[in-house]
Amino acid sequence: MDTLPFLAIAGAAVGGALAGAGGVYWPMARVVTELRERLARSEQARNGAVERSAQAREQIAQLNRAITELRRTHSAPAAQAASPREQVEKSLADGDDTLVLPRREGAQAFADTQVMGNSR
Repeated sequence: MDTLPFLAIAGAAVGGALAGAGGVYWPMARVVTELRERLARSEQARNGAVERSAQAREQIAQLNRAITELRRTHSAPAAQAASPREQVEKSLADGDDTLVLPRREGAQAFADTQVMGNSR
């Protein structure tokens, strides 16, 4: 049996396999590289989100401590606050001439600038 045709077929098969592998490897290598980049960006975004979440938790804890402190400082004078009548009586007893009574209606911050009628 002649070995030359066998070698030619084997060479063609090996060459075809190498060409096919090269043809598949190049696009797949690009896809794998792109997927790795996306994974790296995703991991970076996740790490950033974890850091921001931890920072937000710390800020919430600080705000809760501040609120607790404010409640503590404001609750003590609220128990000792006198009624408006007691304040007036105390002011009159002290001889204070600058007595100002609290308003019964809400304060108006801006002047009324609307026209009263049609001025056409």
